[in-house]
Amino acid sequence: MELIYDILKKLKKFELRQIRNHLAASPFEFEKVGKLFELVTRYKDKDEAFFSNKLYGKDPDNTFRVTKSRLKRLLEDVVLNDKSLTGYSAKFINAKLQAEKRLLQGEILLGRGAYQASKNLLHQVIATTKKFSLHNERYHAEMLLHRNQSINKSVREFQRHTEELLELNHINSLVNEAAILHYSVTNFLTRMSKSDPETMQEIQSKIERIRQVSEETNSPLAQYYYLLSNIYFLQYNFRFEEAMEYCRLHLELVEKEPAVHSQQRLGSAYFQMTETSLRSGHLKEAQEYGDKTLAFFSPEETNSLIVLGTAFRIAFYAQNWEKAEQIVDQALSHPRFEVSEFRAAIWHYYKTCLLFQTSRTREALRQLNDATALLSDKEGWNLTFRLQEIMILYEADMFDLLETKILNMRQFVKRTQKNSNLYRPMKLISILMEWHKNSLNLPDTVKSIQRQLRDLQSYHENIPFDPATGELIRLENWMAEKVGA
Repeated sequence: MELIYDILKKLKKFELRQIRNHLAASPFEFEKVGKLFELVTRYKDKDEAFFSNKLYGKDPDNTFRVTKSRLKRLLEDVVLNDKSLTGYSAKFINAKLQAEKRLLQGEILLGRGAYQASKNLLHQVIATTKKFSLHNERYHAEMLLHRNQSINKSVREFQRHTEELLELNHINSLVNEAAILHYSVTNFLTRMSKSDPETMQEIQSKIERIRQVSEETNSPLAQYYYLLSNIYFLQYNFRFEEAMEYCRLHLELVEKEPAVHSQQRLGSAYFQMTETSLRSGHLKEAQEYGDKTLAFFSPEETNSLIVLGTAFRIAFYAQNWEKAEQIVDQALSHPRFEVSEFRAAIWHYYKTCLLFQTSRTREALRQLNDATALLSDKEGWNLTFRLQEIMILYEADMFDLLETKILNMRQFVKRTQKNSNLYRPMKLISILMEWHKNSLNLPDTVKSIQRQLRDLQSYHENIPFDPATGELIRLENWMAEKVGA
């Protein structure tokens, strides 16, 4: 059932309607499949035995498994028949499909001895792949021609073509290397809450290698990987002006180059501009780019939910509480909301921050209970959750529990934050322990932590938002505002 659930989560509302219409039009052939479909859309966490007993009144056997297999195939067909799934331009996707089709046809004809017909198709493939930078398809077409000509061409001519084919294979290999390195960099920079100098040096080395591949191959795809990797790196290191320059180059490449042009990539390009503007504190600019980004994604896609997260942060920092609440409500009812437990927890945390800022403290405390999945991140998000909880408990006058939470956080930081990147956690613990020493008297504490407050404000001067921690309300700012410091 896990495979069916996995596909079901990815289906859009209109696709579910298509399946129902199809099943309704074939009542005899798909009677049991239709009933199983209605059951799995209603009960989303049951096992095989539950559904088998509902359908057949007995435990799962081959009859049930055939029905289940038919339903799985039906769901797969809906996804695979979605021509807009990739979002690529019609010219590009048609060129790629035609190249792959003719490549296969050319290979079959070559195997049957129809050399001229095969050669004609393969030359068509080569012409198309040159135009759209389809390195892999071009290499295979050239290789088939090369193999066919091994006994027909002169030694000099054949060896010249051998060198050309080796070069093409080299380029294809380099572009694949760039892709592998890009996704490695992406994993590092989107999953790390903090980093050490050695890791950052490793990431820089990988990006530099992608740049070298891009220049050596002159491949639009390798250039795409280089620009996007650099954007992530510069954002991560808060070098926002440089990041925006690369964002513009990235957008220009995606708009002009057929090999990398797609609706999804255009949306992604505007999304990077949105994030860079937001993180650098340019809210109006971020709002404009954010609106453009949303236009590229269907409201039912996971990407739209991700973009809504950025839109919420823009509204939150702009103190547009009404819009922020509308965005949260939209996210909580999104069809992809429960696909990721961790992403859902981030949204519950966002709502907690909104409730807290609009003086709905008790509601904020209850909402925070739904965000406990953030504690699974033993670095940034874990600390963010604990800090938000401490602020809420103070506002709710729950001082006994607050004292325990402060001491627990101190032990957690001492136990887990062991590398060199300790500045903010250690400063926060210093502030919290001073607060604890002053019997949770906030005005007295703020008077005695002026140096720590100045240090943190200076440290975060150019970092309005750090996505690695997700802090929307910083403890030191909240303390200073509470006492009017």
